[in-house]
Amino acid sequence: MSAYLTGSLIYDQPLLGGITDIDLIYIHSVDIPCRREIVPITEEIHLDIAHYPQSLFSQPRELRSDAWVGSFLCHDPIMLYDTSHWFEYTQAGVAAQFFLPSNIIQRVKFFSDRARSSWLQLQMKSGDFTPETRLEFLRILKDAANAISCLTSVPLTERRFLVDFPERARSLNMPGLAGGFVDLILPVEPVETDWENWLENWKTSFNELLKNTDVPLGLSKGRLPYYEKAIIDLQSSHQEAALWVMLWTWTLIANLLPQKSSAVSAYEHFCSLMALDRGNFKERLSALDIYLDTVEETIDNWSYQNGI
Repeated sequence: MSAYLTGSLIYDQPLLGGITDIDLIYIHSVDIPCRREIVPITEEIHLDIAHYPQSLFSQPRELRSDAWVGSFLCHDPIMLYDTSHWFEYTQAGVAAQFFLPSNIIQRVKFFSDRARSSWLQLQMKSGDFTPETRLEFLRILKDAANAISCLTSVPLTERRFLVDFPERARSLNMPGLAGGFVDLILPVEPVETDWENWLENWKTSFNELLKNTDVPLGLSKGRLPYYEKAIIDLQSSHQEAALWVMLWTWTLIANLLPQKSSAVSAYEHFCSLMALDRGNFKERLSALDIYLDTVEETIDNWSYQNGI
């Protein structure tokens, strides 16, 4: 029925480390062939295609509160193909009240409520530190940042997460939210950076994962250089952003590898340096609680200012 372009390519600086992906949305009038696919074009560029059924767009009111599909439909997509003016009609129907405070807050609450609920679950089993525990901790952080981001824009993308988040926080006159995020993934005492060794171990883990037959699309072969080049490019100008890309992807990878492998051991050593290990988890969880309080207070203040 239609195809449109979204993501980094519609903005001024789509390349990061000389690499980008092309985010495409395909709308089908019949059953979708798959939900998502990664199609390599060159070593530097690949297509990231999401397939949606036309029926998903039949209720514009629901998409106005959708933080993902609705947001990227209403924030400057480029229509590439259309039949019977489907795209124009659908986008107009969703965007008509998309930016009303009542709809914005629903998109925000999707993330903030999930973050708080997940924190409560972690709190109840704080004594049981498993490989999933650290991943859940980082997911809560992501949800908190996306809640703030959706007050003024779209959810944050993985590679530019800590490049764009400080700007979103400043737009709300809450620049400290970006610093607070970084404090939750760095140790109190500075550590000597060893990017060459960290990156080598990260890449070894990634290649180890690629030996498996069932690899998530987001971590498939074409994504290794996509993340690697971003980490290398961000090291000089945005070290915290580079660290986040490495930490997030490495955590995803480590949770898919045998826990006694040498690749996971290197990852665990890295997390110990960042004070993201079992011994520091209780303190980290308490700090995350305070951070979520600040995020929720920011959302409440925004709601009051906008008459909600």
